[in-house]
Amino acid sequence: MKISVVVPTYNRPHQLVEALNSLAIQDWSVIDEVLIGDNSNPQMRDANAAVVAASPIASLIRHHPNTPPTNVTENQHALALRARSDYFLILHDDDHLLPGALAKLAAACAAENDTRVKVWFGRNYTMDENGVVNVAGSADVDRAYGKDGPAEARPVWRWCLTQSLPPNCALIERAAYLEHMEGARDGNVSDWGFWVRLANSGAWGRFIPEHLWCYRLQQASESVSGRGMDAHLWYEICTQLNVPPEYEVQKRALLEGVAVVATTRYLRDGERRRAWACLTSPYWRWRDRLSLRGLATYAMLVTPRSLWRRALHYRA
Repeated sequence: MKISVVVPTYNRPHQLVEALNSLAIQDWSVIDEVLIGDNSNPQMRDANAAVVAASPIASLIRHHPNTPPTNVTENQHALALRARSDYFLILHDDDHLLPGALAKLAAACAAENDTRVKVWFGRNYTMDENGVVNVAGSADVDRAYGKDGPAEARPVWRWCLTQSLPPNCALIERAAYLEHMEGARDGNVSDWGFWVRLANSGAWGRFIPEHLWCYRLQQASESVSGRGMDAHLWYEICTQLNVPPEYEVQKRALLEGVAVVATTRYLRDGERRRAWACLTSPYWRWRDRLSLRGLATYAMLVTPRSLWRRALHYRA
């Protein structure tokens, strides 16, 4: 089988070269194409073009500068639409595939006998901004996100409850992605939106108990810079996850963990009605309601936004 690899990039030629090098050490026989969606400024686009030209896999790459630049989600969706293979993998420009990763994913997909399975994924190491891998910390992440067990196929909703599904480096059936990739209110958590919509379609996912890629932790990430992660939209999407009654307790735990932050984010964005709905939901624990932060949130709800948005260092 052949895989389309799509690489969204933004002003990171020094890391894009590393991502492409991680593709160059894969089994080329399973790579159909590498599509790069480039949201960079003109100077960085030229640098990216030089990186592509110098890459060992230059013959497989199609470089698509976006003029004008799109947001991260639109860039990724456009690449999925351009891909020509039935299965594709998203590789963020700051992450790496480990040797043999694509061949292992392709083999698992080719051997699949359950038509409900639409995604195949494995473990990942975490690395710092300089690419130094934290092996011990990675093992902690595996345990925290339910990826320390054996090979297993489960309904995607169960993988969602343990937040096991990765933001990239999973092999995905392209038709399923195109069907569920767009949500009306995904913000910068579109990967979570996709997984929840895929879960609600009845799809399954297969876990491969091997380390297949490295995830880079850095300040330039969208989830830790600018407006930060759209926790309120993550919360909103999570409420839409369909689970059997006996798993509602696990779903509730996820929502309780983010409800306080979600309410504040709704307020920051001027969505007072949604903030009230979140605050009065069963996902605000009583200890949170009676905490100083809970009382401050109540105060924010009944005062003009202009009085407190500066204190929150609001960034539009």
